[in-house]
Parts: sequence; structure tokens; C-alpha cells
Amino acid sequence: MAPNPYRADIDGLRAVAVLAVVLNHLSPALVPGGFVGVDVFFVISGFLITRIIGREIEEGRFSFARFYERRARRIFPALFAVLAGTLAAGYWLLLPSDYLQALRAALATLGFASNLLLWYQQSSYFDATESKLDPLLHTWSLAVEEQFYLLFPIFLLLCHRLWHRRVVRVLLLCALVSLAGAELVVRSNRTAVYFLSPFRAWELLVGALLAYGALPAIGSRLLRNTLSAGGLAAILLACWGYSDATVFPGLTALAPVLGAALVIHAGSSGPTWAGRLLQWRPLVYVGLISYSLYLWHWPLIVLAQYASGMEPPTPFAMAGLLAASMLLASLSYHFVEQPLRRGPGGLRRRALVPGAALALATGLFCGIGVALGGFPGRFSPAVVALDQARAPVIPYDRCSDLAPQAACLLGAGTGRPQMLLWGDSHLVSYAPALHELLGRRGVQALLLAYPGCAPVFGAASSIGADCREAQARVKAHLLAHPEITTVVMAGYWGNYFRADGPLRTASPAGGALTGQAAAEAGLRATLQWLAQHQRAVVLIGPLPAYGKSVPAALALEAATGHRFARSTADQQRLAGAAFTAVAGEFEGGALFRLVDPLPWLCAPQCALIRHGVSLYRDAHHLSVAGAMALTDELDAALDQAARVPEGLALPASLEASASRASEEK
Repeated sequence: MAPNPYRADIDGLRAVAVLAVVLNHLSPALVPGGFVGVDVFFVISGFLITRIIGREIEEGRFSFARFYERRARRIFPALFAVLAGTLAAGYWLLLPSDYLQALRAALATLGFASNLLLWYQQSSYFDATESKLDPLLHTWSLAVEEQFYLLFPIFLLLCHRLWHRRVVRVLLLCALVSLAGAELVVRSNRTAVYFLSPFRAWELLVGALLAYGALPAIGSRLLRNTLSAGGLAAILLACWGYSDATVFPGLTALAPVLGAALVIHAGSSGPTWAGRLLQWRPLVYVGLISYSLYLWHWPLIVLAQYASGMEPPTPFAMAGLLAASMLLASLSYHFVEQPLRRGPGGLRRRALVPGAALALATGLFCGIGVALGGFPGRFSPAVVALDQARAPVIPYDRCSDLAPQAACLLGAGTGRPQMLLWGDSHLVSYAPALHELLGRRGVQALLLAYPGCAPVFGAASSIGADCREAQARVKAHLLAHPEITTVVMAGYWGNYFRADGPLRTASPAGGALTGQAAAEAGLRATLQWLAQHQRAVVLIGPLPAYGKSVPAALALEAATGHRFARSTADQQRLAGAAFTAVAGEFEGGALFRLVDPLPWLCAPQCALIRHGVSLYRDAHHLSVAGAMALTDELDAALDQAARVPEGLALPASLEASASRASEEK
């Protein structure tokens, strides 16, 4: 192993990484792909720490106790300060649901398991946790690193003993396996790949490979400059070329990861122009405080969002948050990080007992808070009731992601169902009302709901697992059951019909379509197929949707007086124009009926609450109360579907009940 001289350019690279993350969190429009800064951090960490571990192993002086003591002094002081500050401020600001999440996240952070908590929570499409309101969301990356370093020294020691001359090959093989796993799984389970260490390990191992000299030194000054500039450019291009719609991580992470590796390796071989740029003193200073800056910026953003009634920050507010983050990070670096990391040995030893006591007290406080549900007594019963609407029991959650043979039946009746209810989680939110009205009519319907998967054939989704397979099962079931004469479709159309939407489908002209183009082509082709196979279609259009959790905004409105801006029918129609255009191509067809929910809720201002109860459980899903409030509207829509389009082949029992309802009226 080569000696470990200080590298100012690496601190400059840290600054690029942390600023990308911070600016992305302040406003994704500033740096859409700023999340790649975390990947750059992983490479830097893998390089620097492997240089220390590898050299000590080679010299026969590696000690697990000393290694983990150094990690504790590096990680814990600033982390405890942030946890204490966040939990104290959150006690006064956060609603019970969000404070409960913060308490759970703090407990997980203490055990370096916050990535596992987030994976568990977000792997459920119906989880009510809103990551944008979790002030400790960003600690997942610390957990990934510490989980890696829990096992990595043991692994390196084994490599040196068993394959001393093949350490680089073993590390390369492990990195390739990790990268291959990430690429294979990312489209079907992006959450797991994003948060779990095995899928991120390759990024740290790239840094480890550099530390072991896996690449030869670059003697040519021109080549060094070219590679380092190219590496920095790759990172910056990913920062502005990627977005939340990018399938990431996986092979797409190669740009920032290899970019960081090129900058580090070229700088190890000699001076470079990019290295000189990265050694600019203000940039180096930001790199030095980057750990504290990373820790402090996100809690500040979340707490400021709360204080403003969940309104997006203005440019002036963003500048203020950036300045406040820098100030706190600088204070944390000089008065918390450095004294306990590099101060006199006596100071470090004296800090052990208070540090352990602080960790114990924090854990005890968090445990009590979790047991009490986030200390709800801080707010009035009306606020607590609205807040609790964010985490309801979802009656038909168990009916999601089932094969047709095992699917749930809604309504009442005998014999094989003649109606198929097909959709995503929005269909599940309608299910209580559909079950009620179908039961009244003596009609039974098969419920096929696949969260994150649009009810269109042949469309993959970056937010739903195995969507194409699920859609193929629906199509096969329809072909095998000609008695199913009606298909009712509902979905989160507003999300699919976006330019950067999650869908991907084959183009009729060859190649692939993504985003809105994929949604348009997929829905059009699906409706055509259903018409060709003589299936009547009742297509339920988009519900009014919002950019923030409705019950959370209503609860904050009740608690603080900050007025939540209401939407109107015109605004919602404009948002759903692309969907309406495709559906409009089929209107007037004998076997097609478009049901528009907007008039049910917007007249013209959109309703959010009735009788003190939120109509939504998040930004776009109906609550049970919201679904039941629309039972009469859904009933009338099915009546209209049965009576108006001549030849509409609804189930006989439904047609009969519609006729009876018409006569009674």
C-alpha cells in the first residue's frame, strides 16, 4: 500500500458531492440528479478507509478495536448533535405521525439500520410514511457505510491470509457481482437496490480497488488531465442529466462512480487541472465540513417546511436554508467534530461516558415516544384525528398483487363473476365503495389490483414490481373467461401521464416509449384490445391530486392556521388533459364509458374534508371515508354506463338492477 498523504482535491470532490445533494434537496429543479453525490461519497469513503485498513493489515498492526474507535470518533459526535437538535425541534413542530417516524428513524440510526427501516417502510406501496417529511431520512447512507465497514475489515483480513496475491481480483469479482445484482433487480425492486448495502457495496469497492492500485499510475500529463476532467464532467453531467425518473442505481450509477474514481486515480498519479480546481480553498473548506453539512441540511429543510405550512421554499428561503446549513455545519465541525476526533487523548477518553449516556438517553426517549405514538398529547384531538387519517387500516390492502385465481371478490352474488375490476392502488382505495354498491345490486366482481402498475397491457413501471407479468395474467384471464363481459379500470393516471412518468413500453415503430408517450400508447392499445374482444369498459378518470399529503396539510392547518391552498376543477382538468385526450378517442363507442370523478369533488373548488374527516389518506388516494362519500356517484355512474351506450354488455344482473333503479327514479 502506498503512503496516505492528505489530498486537498479529495476534499474538493467531497464539496462537489455534498453541494449536489444539498441543492437537490432544496429544490430538485436546481440539480435534478444531485442524489448522485451520495455515490461519489461512497467511492471516496471506500478509497480513504481501505488505504488505512490495507496498510495496517500489511504492516501487521491492524486492530478491530482501534478501527471501530476511530469510526466512532468520526461518526458519533456530529451525529448525536444532529439527533438531539432534530428531536428537540421536532417535538415542538412535527405532527404525531411524522414525529413517530423521526423517533423510529433515530432509533434505527443509533443502530446504523435506518436504510433497513426505509426499505421496509417504502417497500410497501401503501405505507403512509412520507419520506419528504422525515427529518432523518438522509441517515440511510451512513447505515450503508457502517454496515459495509462492519464486515469489510474481516473480509480483507481473510483475503490477505487466503489470497494474498489475488486481493484485487477478489475485490473486483465482488464489485461486479454487486453491480450485476443491482442492475438485475433495480427495475423490479428499485427501493431495495437504492437502500440495501449489498447493492451499494460495489461503489465502495471501486474506491477500495483504487486504494489497492488496481489501475496503473498515469505517467502522461495529457492523459491525466483528460481523464480527471472527464471524470469531473461525468459527475456533473449526472447531476444535471439524471432525475427522479432515472432508473437508478444500477448501471446508471457508473457515471458518477467511475467519474469519481477517475478524478481520484488521476490525482494519485500526479497534478491535474481538475485537481487544481478542486483544491480551491473555499471548495476544500466545504469538503472539510461536508459530513456535518450533510447531517444538518435535511433536518433544517424538513423543519422549515413544517414551519411554513408545508409550502415549497421560495428562492430567498432556499438561500437562507443553505446559509443556515453552512453555519451549523461549520460550528459542528470546529466545536463538535474536531475536538472529539483530533483533540487530546484525555478529552476523547472523558467524552466516552457522556457520549454513552447521551446515546442511552436518546434511545430511551425515542422508545417512550414510539410506545406513545409520537406524543400526540401535544396537539388537540381534532388535529390528532386528521393526522391519524394518514395511517389508516386499508380494508383491501390484502387483495393487492394476487393472481386471478386467488383474487378477492367484491359485492355479492353466485356463479362466476361477470365483472373484472382492474387497476392499481387507486382502485384499492375505491374498493370499499365498490363493494357496497355492487352488494346492493347483487353483483359480484373480481378485484385485480397491482400497486404501481398502470392498468394497461405491456407496460413496465419503475415504481411497481413485475407489472408486465401482472398485466399478462389479466389478459390471459380475460381470454380464458369469456363470461367476464365488463372491465372497470381505475388508476393513478396523473402520475402515469407525465413526461417523466414511470412507464416504459414498446413502440409500434420499434424501440421503446417512456413517460407520457408510453402511457398514451399503452392505454390506447389496451382499450383497442378490449373493444376487439367485445369487453365493455368503464374507465374511471383521474381523481383530484395534490403535491402534498392532504390530511397532513389539513392537520397543520388546524394546528397552526397556515391555509392549505385549494385546487379547482379547471386546474385538475388541465393536469389530466393528456389522459382525457386518449380516453376521448373512444367516447361514443358502444362498449365504452368514461367516468369523470372531478365533478364529484370539485364544484368548482375541490373538496378535501367533509364533516371534519379528510377525504384523502395522502396526496392522491381516497380515504375510506372519501371512498364511501362517493358511493352514490359511483352508483349513478354504473347506472349511466348500463343505460346510455346502446349495446354495452354489462352483466345481466347489473343491467337488471340499473333498470329497476331507473324505474324507481
